[in-house]
This record gives sequence, C-alpha cells and structure tokens, in this order.
Amino acid sequence: MSEALNQALESLGLTWKVVAHRITHTQVELRVGRLPHGKRGGAYDLVSIADVGFGLSQTLPVVVALLAAKRGQVVYLEQPEIHLHPRAQAQMAGLLAEAARRGVRVIVETHSSLLLRAIQTLVAKGHLDRKLVKLHWFIRREDDGSTTVQSADLDKEGAFGNWPQDFDETAITAEMEYLDAAEAWSES
Repeated sequence: MSEALNQALESLGLTWKVVAHRITHTQVELRVGRLPHGKRGGAYDLVSIADVGFGLSQTLPVVVALLAAKRGQVVYLEQPEIHLHPRAQAQMAGLLAEAARRGVRVIVETHSSLLLRAIQTLVAKGHLDRKLVKLHWFIRREDDGSTTVQSADLDKEGAFGNWPQDFDETAITAEMEYLDAAEAWSES
C-alpha cells in the first residue's frame, strides 16, 4: 500500500514519499518529502510531518482510509478538502471516485464546490458511473432552525440541477464584485 499511498499523495501535489521512521519500540515518526515530486537525491529531503503544512497531515489519514477500505466498507469523511490548495481539492475527487469504483461506500461532507465540480466532471467524462454518486443538501430553515434534506442524482453529463441556495453563490458574487471593481479601476 505504501506505493499507492505515495502515488495518491503525489497526485494531490502534497509529497512524493511518506515513510515511518522508528524512534523507539513505542514511537514512530512519519517522515515526508518536502517536494511534491521525487527527484534525484530526493531521499535525503525527508522531514518530519510536523514540519510541513496542515494539508498533508490532514489529508494523510483520508488517503490511507480510502486505500485501506475494502469492498462494501463505509468510509465517512468530513471535509477531506480542508487545508488543501484548490488544485488538490479537485484532485481529491479522483481518489474518492477510485474508492467508489472498488465498491467502497464513501460518504463525504464537504463545503468545496471545486470537489463537487470535479466529481461532476468525472461523471461527464465517463470515468465515474453516475449511479455511484448521490448528493444530499442539508438546509437550515431560517424560521425555526430545523434542517431539511434535499437529494439529487447526477445525469449522464454529471449535472443535477440547481446548486442549493448560497452554496456557490458566494464565490460567483465575489468574482463578479472583483471584475466590476477591476473594470471600474481601469476605466478611471
């Protein structure tokens, strides 16, 4: 599994190698490559996982769980995209899809529109069977604070209808506000 783990972490752009270094009979230090991809002499570039960013330390157990899970097992993941660069968030979709194709039941709670869009893209490209994906939106009612659940299935193009209210709207609004401000600045 170590080679698959290293490949998965490299695909996310986090590191090219993870090794366990025994300190004592009861202590192990995880050492990781500081670079995202291996290079000549890279074996000497390993540092303690404590000396790298949160993205790697948060993502390592996610990737291990996905790789170790067997057909029929359930893996619950809470925000696997947390502390990840946007490119790595999108790449995470491939790891989730690979586990689902192996028969692992992956349940992901996310706030990442990039992760969701990447799942949709995998379906649209035919790399992930749409029947392996089910979306659930949890919406808090403002009048009484109760939560309702709305579910959606993807079609063959990876589409499911409208995003839930305010989910992606914030990013779109921020983009529009920036473009309007930049345009106004250039006109002045």
